Amino acid sequence: MRNFAAAATKLRLAVSYAPNHDPHMRTLAASLLLLAAFTAQSQVINQSNFSFNPNLLTVQAGTEITINIGAPHTFTEVSEATWNANGNTPLGGGFNFNAGTHQLTLTVPGTYYYVCVPHANMGMKGRIVVEVNTDVADAELVPQVLVFPNPADRFLIVEGAMGGAVVQLFDAQGRQVLRQLMATDGRLDVVAVPAGAYVLRMTDQRGDLLTEQRVVIAH
Repeated sequence: MRNFAAAATKLRLAVSYAPNHDPHMRTLAASLLLLAAFTAQSQVINQSNFSFNPNLLTVQAGTEITINIGAPHTFTEVSEATWNANGNTPLGGGFNFNAGTHQLTLTVPGTYYYVCVPHANMGMKGRIVVEVNTDVADAELVPQVLVFPNPADRFLIVEGAMGGAVVQLFDAQGRQVLRQLMATDGRLDVVAVPAGAYVLRMTDQRGDLLTEQRVVIAH
């Protein structure tokens, strides 16, 4: 992504400095700039035999990823522990694709782990690292808010929470599964929350977003 951004910057300069009397040069530079911008925003993961290519992809939050899979393979999200053990237990609330072409857009920064369920024990797996989208001008989130442990079992600690802040948990379908005012000790009880992947959102008393993070509940 950074390489594409650098290339796009150079191409913008090429468009700016191309001589006005050379329309062909300006047209070519503009076309290359559009191509670079499109490539930077479109990412593809292909299944190739018993592997995923690439098996490590880094994108900015909100980037659309195209997944191409052939039968009998799957593209199934798992926990980090399952991934490390070459296991194949799907992560509750995670993505899960069968054979075909699919689009996946991940909006919450973090590392996402996936495997092919039938062939996980063969090491057919990969990771997607989602970084903060620095191009989003209004994403002025509070950087000092820390959420741990992650994965969590009985509780989460939200360190740096503001007084009167509201914390919510949403599942993969966008359904709210938990909402409460942040306690002074920053402790969030998740014993009753089913195991799976969730998005934690914290807002202040005015409803402004303070942080949005991906958490995993693993009882």
